[in-house]
Amino acid sequence: MLTRVQLNLLGRRSYLSSVVSLATGGTQATISLENNDDDGSPGQAYGSDFDVNRKYLTFSWWLLNRGWVDVMQRVETAVCQVFGHLSPRDSVSLDTFTRLTLDVRRLVEGSQPGTEAGTQWLPFLLPPASLEDFVLRESGILDEAPPSSPHQAAPGQPSPSSAASLRRLLDETADLVESPAFSHVLAQLHDAAFDALLNKKLAAGAFEVPLSAELRDPLLSAGVGVSRAVLLPKVLSVLTRQAHAIGNGMPNEYLQAMEGVRDLEGFAAIVYSNNWLIEMQPPPPPPKDHAGTSTVGSDGASANLHHSQVSGTTAAAAPDEESSLVMVDPQAGFSSAWDRAVTQQK
Repeated sequence: MLTRVQLNLLGRRSYLSSVVSLATGGTQATISLENNDDDGSPGQAYGSDFDVNRKYLTFSWWLLNRGWVDVMQRVETAVCQVFGHLSPRDSVSLDTFTRLTLDVRRLVEGSQPGTEAGTQWLPFLLPPASLEDFVLRESGILDEAPPSSPHQAAPGQPSPSSAASLRRLLDETADLVESPAFSHVLAQLHDAAFDALLNKKLAAGAFEVPLSAELRDPLLSAGVGVSRAVLLPKVLSVLTRQAHAIGNGMPNEYLQAMEGVRDLEGFAAIVYSNNWLIEMQPPPPPPKDHAGTSTVGSDGASANLHHSQVSGTTAAAAPDEESSLVMVDPQAGFSSAWDRAVTQQK
């Protein structure tokens, strides 16, 4: 989900860059979905330059090195809580094991997975603002020597990750991850993956439930094998083999099952179409004082305020803080676009 959000945002911006270049008489003669040139073209304003894209994609480092550890600990705690009463000498049925697995999912994903009341996934996927430069240094993007503590920043020095285009990408990514649509689709992906694991692999491998091309769900097979109990070690042996398939399978049946979720493509389409009309509008010039000079300070606070005004928001940046540069049309935001797409799908 994180990779899809990142690539869709970059793809959308590259598309907008080529549109702007074409409309302004640039050298590019066609509309493209790829632009890695750092040539100072108008497309640079939309985050299409290679350096910004490279830094933005590098933020997946957080999930791969820090976020997954937190997820692992959350899952381990839930598994111990739900399955802790079982011993290797116990027997378990497919129905019981499925129910216990669902209890684990509720603890990990929240009492209402797929809704705003479910687990907030953003801390697992992106670092807090205070650690953004730390992530870039640890990933090797920045050449500066790392500070003695990841929480320290060089006093008086602007953050390398605070460039407007990168800030805008990160802010919009955070908004998307925190949206109800993201949680809804992620819960559906979990449903598809666990269906493949429990109702297909585990049912056939441990409980010997017969599967056929006509039978998509073994739990509907007149109860065949559902109530049959087997020793827990037999279940664990099948799960161990499937763990290797999940992590290293080529082709990966679990990714294929998740990619079959219809709303996944719908989410990508909404990400790709959201905000692009607003992004095409250039920000107004900064206000001028009576002497005719710009009132934008060195921290760019006035410019940020004008970005917020263009986007229809009312939040203004503090003198020493940078406000979000995400431009969301209050009349056609992400949530309303998602609601329209779901309504049309129904």
